[in-house]
Amino acid sequence: MRKRKTLVAVTVAALALGACQSSERASVAPQPQGVEGRWNAVGGPVAYAATFNNGRFASVEQGTGGVLATGTYSNLGPGQINILYTSRTTNQQQSANCNLVQPNRLACAASNGSRFEFGRA
Repeated sequence: MRKRKTLVAVTVAALALGACQSSERASVAPQPQGVEGRWNAVGGPVAYAATFNNGRFASVEQGTGGVLATGTYSNLGPGQINILYTSRTTNQQQSANCNLVQPNRLACAASNGSRFEFGRA
């Protein structure tokens, strides 16, 4: 009888431990890969957010939600992309090369000489 109680206690403990480990894994969100997802501008005269989604790029002003630019992006190599976008305010097309300098930081240089950065939202 004692062996059976011990076996039951060990089984219950193992199940409880498995449940704890399972819930820990479930609560950890997967880390975004590359530039996919939402980013916030770092600095600059206007607070805005950019979205990179399956080759499409868009930026919107955070205060009003107004669209600032739309376009496309392509991968140039590991951690490097090119954005081809049209500014909604000037109606001019621009290009920017960007480097993923940290997993959550994207530094860009535009064809007009301006520089800007994004932090992952």
